[in-house]
Amino acid sequence: MTTPEEALEKIHARFGAHAGHRVLHAKGVHCTATFTATPEAASICRAAHLSGETVEAKVRFSNGGGDPTVPDYAPDVRGLAVSWVLPDGSRTDLLAQTLPYFPSRDVDGFFAALAISKPGLGAALRLPSFVAKYPTAVRRFPETNKALNSRVGFAARRYFPFHAFRFLDADGGSRFVRYAWLPLVDEPEPSKAHVKALGRDYLFDDLRDRLEQGPVRMLLAVQLAGEGDDPDDPSAAWPHDPERRVELGTLEVTAIDDDADDGIIFDPMRLTDGIEATDDLVLRYRPDVYSLSYARRTQG
Repeated sequence: MTTPEEALEKIHARFGAHAGHRVLHAKGVHCTATFTATPEAASICRAAHLSGETVEAKVRFSNGGGDPTVPDYAPDVRGLAVSWVLPDGSRTDLLAQTLPYFPSRDVDGFFAALAISKPGLGAALRLPSFVAKYPTAVRRFPETNKALNSRVGFAARRYFPFHAFRFLDADGGSRFVRYAWLPLVDEPEPSKAHVKALGRDYLFDDLRDRLEQGPVRMLLAVQLAGEGDDPDDPSAAWPHDPERRVELGTLEVTAIDDDADDGIIFDPMRLTDGIEATDDLVLRYRPDVYSLSYARRTQG
């Protein structure tokens, strides 16, 4: 398996090294927010932030790549990271982005996809091997490209955390779930010419403008795992079933936080009582890479 050191080298090979910035999701903005859970949330999970009491949250919207200077109109993944501040002062995090699936069951598929995403002859030469090794990811190319090329604002997108988690309720019952953040605003897809005319930072400008008019709200929902749904594979599709969807609550993003500590780590394994990790290899791999990235971007 790729070591954390090798992971950073591979990411730098794709996007370049940018001192002081995250190796991925380098361009982003912090926001203040609150979250209020639905009554249904507490019935399936005993986690404190799902009890129904309004809790504070720290939020970061971002572009997915490792270049902090990239224009917003370039095709890219977009990210939404949320850190709930719990009543006892601890935190629990949820990291999501606009692609619904990870490329493969393990991290190697991600780095293979990263390599073929870099323009040039090298990517073309690697493509046949990728096609042979990751046929599911290849079949999803149209869906992936649609998400990468979407130009709507941060507030009008769906975000997916990839991973499944195990929810524990107050009575000791459990179930596996997958999250999704759903927008509460609808926005027509703008043309590329239109967003280029708006400028390199149009997504962040749009978010700031929206927040000056009032809060931006996102709905958090989960799908309960059905028979045969694999909770350990972030690349596996779970069949869409509205009857297995539970709305957990609403995130209300209130303002840009220009004074936020950009050193904050959003960690997908920072869980809390009532939420447990699965045996997902990708989920368990990520914290070590994040810790190394944090150490390097904050050193000196």
